[in-house]
Amino acid sequence: MSVQTDNAREEYLIELLASALNQREAILGRVRPSWGWIYKMSDYHHVSNLAYYKIMWVDDREARQWKEKFEDRYRNAMRQQEKNKELRRRIEEALEEAEVHAVFLGETTVLGYYPHPEMRMPEPVQVLVDKKRIAEARKVMGRLGLEESERQEETDGRLYVGFPGLRVELMDALDFTEKKVRIWFEEFPKILPKPENRHYIHNMNEETQYIYFMCRIAEKYARGQIEIRDIVDLWLLVTAEGSKINWKEVRRELEKLDLEMFGEYIVKLAGKWFGRLYFRDDMDILSDIQTYIFTKGTEARRESELFLPLVKTVADNYHRDLKKEEKKKQREWSFPPLEYMKGTFPRLEKHPWLLPLYWMVRLARRRSFSRRNQTKEEEKEENGA
Repeated sequence: MSVQTDNAREEYLIELLASALNQREAILGRVRPSWGWIYKMSDYHHVSNLAYYKIMWVDDREARQWKEKFEDRYRNAMRQQEKNKELRRRIEEALEEAEVHAVFLGETTVLGYYPHPEMRMPEPVQVLVDKKRIAEARKVMGRLGLEESERQEETDGRLYVGFPGLRVELMDALDFTEKKVRIWFEEFPKILPKPENRHYIHNMNEETQYIYFMCRIAEKYARGQIEIRDIVDLWLLVTAEGSKINWKEVRRELEKLDLEMFGEYIVKLAGKWFGRLYFRDDMDILSDIQTYIFTKGTEARRESELFLPLVKTVADNYHRDLKKEEKKKQREWSFPPLEYMKGTFPRLEKHPWLLPLYWMVRLARRRSFSRRNQTKEEEKEENGA
């Protein structure tokens, strides 16, 4: 598949989503990707519900094969959003009653910007609580019938689940790679303002919300977890709250966090995608960012490092952690625990203090075995020659 074909397919999907988001007629390219590709790519980026708004009336043969999948996703989202709405209300009441400072994050902060809530694919309800009260917050989860999941996903906190299909991500800190970003958020949620009728439930003003969004998007971008849905959220936030935001203050804070350049480009990309804006001098960079997002970081990483050094930092940390894990495995292989060693050296049952000596014996045997194998291989090669 050529680069031009990939770009044409991506542009087609983006225009489809933009027209649904802005509730306008789509200006689509001449070549339409297969409905299978549209479904799989939109589902991969959790925007299939937006795409469904534009294909629900399409009635060609190929579309009918995929419309059922789109519709299932859409109907599930409608039901889940209703459940999440009630769950958020219950959690808010319970945390207020338990005197636990908390702020809701994630989709709670953007759902109201969507023309219809079900346009956004649901995610776990995200709650950040005062770290000094995390034990009480966990008790609240239990009282609400939520249990800590045995299968923890890639989240910033602990995942709690309940029937039917309820999922809550409970956090006592925000997991950012850069220390300066962690410090910026370390006093959350207690320093945030509160609604008039609440003493412990907090919310963010427009500037704080934008900065949080940008830090979150930058982190997901660097980790290769960025989605089209994230850019949709950002665009809706900017168009809804942009006139209220003190942009001078925002730029000053993002500059301190080394995110000013990234923030500028990612907002331009959102404007290009969903606002039909054109930035002549930045089109090459925006094209690289688009490639990076569609592939979730498998392509255009080097280009991204130029305006977001965090991409390289995350990659370096990943390779460093791999090396640590490899060294750990090597140590475990070289120096197995006592119970394992007893199987090979029964004498350790009565004399466990000899474990270090038998580690050396085991390593010597391994080296001797390797040398014998190497000698046999060399002899085979000589005989074959």
